Amino acid sequence: MSMVYATPGEKSGLAGLLTLAVVAAAALVWQAVWPHPLHLLGITVDRLSAMLTLLVGTVGAVTFRFSLRYLDGEPRKTRFLNWLCATVCSAYLLMLSTNLLLLFVAWSFTSLGLHNLLTFYPNRKESLPPARKKFLISRLGDVALIAAIAVVWRGWNTMDLNVFLARLQVGGGMASANLVAVLVTIAALTKSAQFPFHSWLPETMESPTPVSALMHAGVINAGGALVLRFSPLIAMSPAALCLLTMVGTLTAALGMVAMWAQVKVKRSLAWSTVSQMGFMMVQCGLGVFPAAALHIFGHGCYKAWSFLRTGSLPASKPRILPAPASRTLILAGTGTLAALPALYFASFISGFEPLHTPGEFALSFVVALSIGQVWVALFRLPSRGIAPNGLRFLVALASTVAAAVLVFSLYRGSQLFFAPVLGPISSLSGPWAWVLAGIPVITFSVLVALHAALPELTRTAAGRAFYVHALHGFYFGALADRLVDQLWSSPARKEVSHA
Repeated sequence: MSMVYATPGEKSGLAGLLTLAVVAAAALVWQAVWPHPLHLLGITVDRLSAMLTLLVGTVGAVTFRFSLRYLDGEPRKTRFLNWLCATVCSAYLLMLSTNLLLLFVAWSFTSLGLHNLLTFYPNRKESLPPARKKFLISRLGDVALIAAIAVVWRGWNTMDLNVFLARLQVGGGMASANLVAVLVTIAALTKSAQFPFHSWLPETMESPTPVSALMHAGVINAGGALVLRFSPLIAMSPAALCLLTMVGTLTAALGMVAMWAQVKVKRSLAWSTVSQMGFMMVQCGLGVFPAAALHIFGHGCYKAWSFLRTGSLPASKPRILPAPASRTLILAGTGTLAALPALYFASFISGFEPLHTPGEFALSFVVALSIGQVWVALFRLPSRGIAPNGLRFLVALASTVAAAVLVFSLYRGSQLFFAPVLGPISSLSGPWAWVLAGIPVITFSVLVALHAALPELTRTAAGRAFYVHALHGFYFGALADRLVDQLWSSPARKEVSHA
């Protein structure tokens, strides 16, 4: 792709973002070889921050480069690129900050930058309501985070996150620590579009495509990054773990069902992000924090690529011919059962222990369910001379073993890689931990059955009504719009209301 004309300022902006990405890559290599954190002026460079800043810097640079062509000829392109750079730099600083006041400043400026990007086209009245919802939800998250910082200062007399976590290990003040954990969790849920703060995200399709890429691949991960930074505290708080697991499971299920109902590619990707962020929070709630960090990086790279290529895709998703529910369920069940011995074999190869904690067991079962969906996809491909019970079956078995080994190796690798940062995580144990782990397992199992039954379900009146509700996100966005209309009293709101 040829480079469009860029002003010296635009070239400087791109060079600056590329420099951030290169510095983050160098820091990641350095930390991989010599895992000793560097603490300087309220920031911490370690394996976690290096990986997160590499994601933010790379997505920012690619998005900036894409924007030069996407907005070529746009009179206000410079304003857009300035806000894009400001948002990326704020998110970059957020991933590095361990001084709590600096973290809050970066947290707030990231939100401010995203708001200006979402409202880049003020004449598009459809873009204003979701941006306002996001703005108000972000302020709620700000209140929760600043309250958590105030409790830390009052109880532990420090603004340094590392010092706070070190003093926490000594013991004492668990009531205040639990309060901090819950407040941080609430702040993270607001930032990462978790139920009931999620409806704005799928409604932001009126903003430029680079905004979607930056938002879904980078900024939306800020809540997960916050939870990971506070993970030693979160792991000690049953209330925070329960909140993350239950809200994350509900968000993942809601996002997945709504995604299935969408007919437009970009809205399908947006609901997919809601679901994926929910699953990431579930991993945190189950105490599998290294897997959550790996999920953030992988999902961020995938979503940046997905949104930036939507211009070359059809506006609507291709129609897939439905298969009988019974056949789909049999394939999914067979694939899931076949995954169990494959995962057992993979545990020996990789060293990942799926029965070590209830959370890791639940995560392993979700992997088995996902492998079952691979079987469904393989057997629904056009035949092209491959007999369903012949070569295709062997391909499915080979894919099962390969997927099991790959996933468990990645999980084990993430455990080893982030161990110097996250340290030994004390997860919940006992009957309550198994009950908590069962919530996502049961929910995702029901979703597998629902997905198989959807083609036949939509032939009934109740099924068609369910489809319409899912298409509109079960109208949580409409309810949120009414609340925002009551709270928002700016002249712009009145202008839109009379339009």
